[in-house]
This record gives sequence, structure tokens and C-alpha cells, in this order.
Amino acid sequence: MRKLILLLLTILLISCNASILMTNGEVTKPGNSSSKDNSSNSPIFSGEAPRTINATKSYYTNKIVIRWSSVEGADYYTLERCEHLTPEFDEDAVTFKEIEESILDTFYTDETNLKVGVYYTYRVKAHTFDGNVSKASIVTTGTILSSPSNISASKGTSISTIDIEWTQMPNVESYNIYRSTLSSVSGLESEYIATVQASRESYNLAYSYQIEDGKENGKELFFAIEGVGPTGNSAKISLPRSGYTFIPGAPSSPSVPYVTKADSTDSITLKFRSQGASCKYLIKRYYPGSSEMIIFSEDFGNELSSPDADGYYTYVDTDVKENVEYTYSVIAYNDIGSSPATVVTGYLLSPVRNVTLLPKNNIAEIGYELNFDEPVGAGDSQRTEKYCYQITGYSKDGNKLFNETKNEGNVVSLFRSVDKIVTKESQLKELWYIDVKVTLGSLESKVIQSEKIPMLPEPITTISASKNRKPLDSEEANINGVYPVTIKWESSFTGERILTRNGSDGSVKKFNITGGTEFVDTTGEILVIYDYFIDTSDSFGRTLGEIKHTGDSYGAITPNKFAVVLDSVSMKPFEIQTYVPAEYKQYWKKSKIAEMVGYGNASDLSTQMKALGTAEDKDHFGGGTIKYEASMEGVGGQIYFSYNNFGENENFKLTGNYEMHVNASGTGKAGSNTGGLTVKGMYPAKISLEKISVSNKAFVGSYIFTFSYSDGEENYEVKL
Repeated sequence: MRKLILLLLTILLISCNASILMTNGEVTKPGNSSSKDNSSNSPIFSGEAPRTINATKSYYTNKIVIRWSSVEGADYYTLERCEHLTPEFDEDAVTFKEIEESILDTFYTDETNLKVGVYYTYRVKAHTFDGNVSKASIVTTGTILSSPSNISASKGTSISTIDIEWTQMPNVESYNIYRSTLSSVSGLESEYIATVQASRESYNLAYSYQIEDGKENGKELFFAIEGVGPTGNSAKISLPRSGYTFIPGAPSSPSVPYVTKADSTDSITLKFRSQGASCKYLIKRYYPGSSEMIIFSEDFGNELSSPDADGYYTYVDTDVKENVEYTYSVIAYNDIGSSPATVVTGYLLSPVRNVTLLPKNNIAEIGYELNFDEPVGAGDSQRTEKYCYQITGYSKDGNKLFNETKNEGNVVSLFRSVDKIVTKESQLKELWYIDVKVTLGSLESKVIQSEKIPMLPEPITTISASKNRKPLDSEEANINGVYPVTIKWESSFTGERILTRNGSDGSVKKFNITGGTEFVDTTGEILVIYDYFIDTSDSFGRTLGEIKHTGDSYGAITPNKFAVVLDSVSMKPFEIQTYVPAEYKQYWKKSKIAEMVGYGNASDLSTQMKALGTAEDKDHFGGGTIKYEASMEGVGGQIYFSYNNFGENENFKLTGNYEMHVNASGTGKAGSNTGGLTVKGMYPAKISLEKISVSNKAFVGSYIFTFSYSDGEENYEVKL
């Protein structure tokens, strides 16, 4: 709308301040790939779930990409995810959690808290802005690419080979094995020695390294493994594990009759002795995700206490943590070499992990389901005594509701029902949180408490939000050019709240309100209408009272932004496309009007003459029309644009016309026989051309915008 291009010499001005396009019979609503005829009807939502969905399987080391088929009439999609440790799982026995993001495309890149060795299963639902939602799609499972973390290398079990074993990682195609004389397994001392293909028949894999006789006999070597995915990408190489061969004359394996297995809460004790002649001892330790390290060596100055009556030494490891399984290698050695290592595992009595209280809807009742992961050591056959899980539930008024005991290996999800109708008083007697404690005989772990179920917030009595009101002197527009929206409500409760904002573009935003009964939203977007509400319901839809909404609300925009929206949405979407929906940009660039404007911009007279004529088009939302007419006028030209509820956005419509008369020198006048232009929709306004003229083949002067705010009118002069 800033510049109008005049036909050179005797040809009329062809540049237009219009946003009309010739239709081609393909009219679609933004976000939909299906087409309709020239009517403004959107495709009807089929309600079907996406028919296909796929997730990448170890293509990337830090992300999983999920793709699915589109659903006719859908405006956006939501994705749900669960995780499990084995490829097979029971869909009814896992908990899917929704990824809190409205997805406008048919793909999503998941980079959130992805862990190695874990399978992630997804399903997708289609939604409309009106609240319709499809059933969930079929599921798909994806993984990230990783190298093994559970690796071992034999220590003195053979005189000629070192056996390397590891647990396979999800969807890894092959494993590259590297050897080094240094514990870093990197740099010039590192050597690739073999590739082992993944197996579909076994959970574990093994490789036997043949030592170089005469050079590597009894020598400590370090091995690491690199996972390779289906696309040939490699994961970060694993941490190394050490191994060596046996030299005849070295001590035999130490006897380790005891290692702590959950019979302590603060340390792990090992008892050991050699089966052979006088020797020294070395103890190594590692745990999943750690390097192997020496924690005891007599050569490093460590000393053992005197053996007991049976000749056993005792070593106490206090540098240990809960829910970690430690692998110890106890090695005896003399001047000839090291014994075969005796490898044992130990762990503390640890609390349960990941205690959650998840809302569940059963056919007959509603309530919360308790889930937790058993502590490290669960299922260890070397322990004769089983874990017991003491589960205690408490109400919001502090009373104990129940106390149950579950045994190791017999842990099932516990369901606690709640009433479908709740009052401010009755909810105090409902479940609030659950404590879980592990016991082994008289020994107890620390108590793990679930998150507390929040109290239902008291409802509000009224709520309102400003709508395109006059900007206050103290207010500034945000980076989008949008002034703030003020939301107010009434309630006897003034504490913390969550204010939810739903946008006409499908967006959902939540604001944490620390207190009070008023909030100013400064994050609005242009051409987006919002509805605000304070959600006082729980996950079952229960509430202490009616949830009230503000209805349509949005902030005013600056005059300069209004001019850009006007140019883009209604005046000339084929030239300024800032707010033209992406799927219509090429359409407008190839429209008949764009073609005729292009003729007018040509340098040769014969091409410019093609700009004479008429063209008419419709927008893609309401069927509003734009009409273009150009003809010669003496030694100059004249051009007319007329609009009838035209706008490439359902919330911005332009009506009226303007005309331009230009002489051969490039000067002239502009006017409107409709008294200017009228905008209806989100930002109603009148546009006056009374201060506009033509000079040097372009509009000069000022536009006068008269904005009709919800609380009165305001005039603005915008200079070109």
C-alpha cells in the first residue's frame, strides 16, 4: 500500500493496493491438505484416527522422529508417549502421557528426556479447533541409537583369549569392537578389531579376542564397543572394560563367599581369601554408566585388616549409592601374574523408584492408580529373603486411609477410588498422598512419598477480559505489535491459580498466577482471538463449581502493524504476504491480478498494454470479492479497485473502493467514491484517502485510520 507503480509513458498505473486473486477452484482452510470448491466450507472432520504412524528406530542418538498420516478436516494433532524396557509390552498395562504441544504438522521430533536402552511407544489423535477429537491411532515404537553400557571382559579365565560380553541395545544393527592398552580406548593407542552383527535370537552377544602370543600374555587390555544403527550412524563409543589372560603360576581365583545384597543401607561389604600361596589383592569396581576403577590395591598402599578365624579378609565400600548395582572384581596376584577374577555384584537396601499416582477412569468408578518401580536387586535369585513393600495412604485431613503390604515379584498397580461428586468438605477425606517403604527382615529403606494430589481450587464467580480496547498511555505494544489484554475475575480465593488461554490458531498457553484477581497478558499474536478461563477441574472433570470463560478477547494493534495487516491480508496479498497463510502464498503470486500487475511493471510498452482490462477473485475464507479494472485515460491511465468483505483471514474483511488517475508525468490524484475503505472483524476501522495524492509514480501523503475500539474511536495519521 506504500508504493503504486505507474505505467510508463501513456499507460495507466497498474500497481494495486488490493488483495484479490483469481480462484482456481481449489479452496482450502489453513492447516488442511484436502480441497473444496469455491465455497468457504471447510473439509468435514472425519473423526478417524490417523491410519499410519511410524517412529525412527535408532536412526539418531538424541531424538526420535514420528510421522503419521493426515486426517481430513483435522486442525491439529496431539501425541502420547509411554516408555518400557522390552520390545514387547501390554498397551493396557502402560501409562501414556500426552506431550503438551499442539502439533499442526503430521510429524514431530521428540528430544525430551530420552534414555538409552529404553523403548518409546507413541500414538496420535486428531483434533479440531471446535473440540472434536479422534480415537487414538495404532501405536509405533522408536528408540535412540546408543552403544552398550553393560559390558564385561574376562579376567584370567583363559590362557589365550579374552571374552567380551555385552547386552544388546534396541534396534542396533552391528557393534564395532575396539582394543587399547590404555583405559581411554581412544587416540593412537586404540585399534579396531572386529564387527559383530546384532542377533535377533539372543539378548546378549559375545566376542572372543585372541591375544598376540608372547606380547599380550597376562597383559591388561581395554575394550570398548560402538553401536551402529540401521542408517550406518554410530553412537558414542562405550566406556571401556579391562581384561587379561591367565599365566600359569599365578594365584587361583579368590573365594568370595559374601557380598552385601540389600542387608545394609549405607555400605557394601565383601569377604574374600585366596585359594593359593601367599599373594596380594586388588579390587576393581564399576556400575552401569561408569568406568572401571581400582578401589583397593596393596601396591597403592591400601592395607587389609587381619583375617578372621576362617582366614577371610573384609573390605567395606562406603562410597556407594542407593539403587545402583555395583560389580566387583576381586583379584589375587603375585610376581608371576594375576588370578582369574572373582566377579560379584552387591547393592544396598534401596527405596522404590518413580512413585506416581495417576488418575484412572474405570467403567464403574474413578480414582488414582499407584505405580512404582521396584528397587535394585528385585528378582535377584541369590537373595533368599524377599522384599516387602509397605504402602500407606493418607487423606487431606491427615488421617491414615489404608496400610497394605505387597511382596517382591507380586507388585501390581493399586487402585484407590474417589467419589464422582465432590464438595469442599468431602475432598478433605479423600486420598492425598501415598508412602512406600521397602523392608527386608528388620531392615527398612527410607520412605518415598508420592506427589500430593492437589486440592480442587474454589471456582470464580465472574471473569472478563478486554477486547480491542484503546491502548492506555502506560501500555506498550509487544514485539508483535499487540497491546496487552487485561483479565479480571472475582473470587473469595486470591491464592495461586492457573489461567489457561486458548487461541483461535489452536494454541494453548498456561499462566501461573501467584495471587490476586487480575492478570495482564502481554504475549498476544496478531489476528488471533483468545478465550481465557481459570480451570478449577481435576483430571476427572470434577469441580467445586461452574468453570467460566471470558469469550473472545484480544489486544489492539499499533497503526503501523494495522497497515501491514491491511496490505497483506486484504489490499495486496500477492505482493506483501506477511500474514497470508502459507498454503495460499503461491496461489496469490500466480493469480490473474498478480499477472496483470507484473505486466504494468514491465519496461516495454507492448507488455504494459496487457495490464489493461479487468480481473475478479475471492478470498479463501468467506468468499469475499475483489475487483480490478484498468483503462487508458487521455495521456495517462486510471485504475479502480473495489472490495466486498474481502480478506485472506476470517477475522479481517475489507469493503469499499478507491481509484487513481495518473498523467504522463507520474503525478495525479487518488480518491474513493465510497468515502474510503471499511475494515470489519477484529480491528474495525475506517480508512480515509483524503490526504493521499500521487507524485513520482507513487502514493504520497498520509492515511487517516479511524479505529473503532470497544470503548470508543481514535484517529491516527500514518505518513507514507
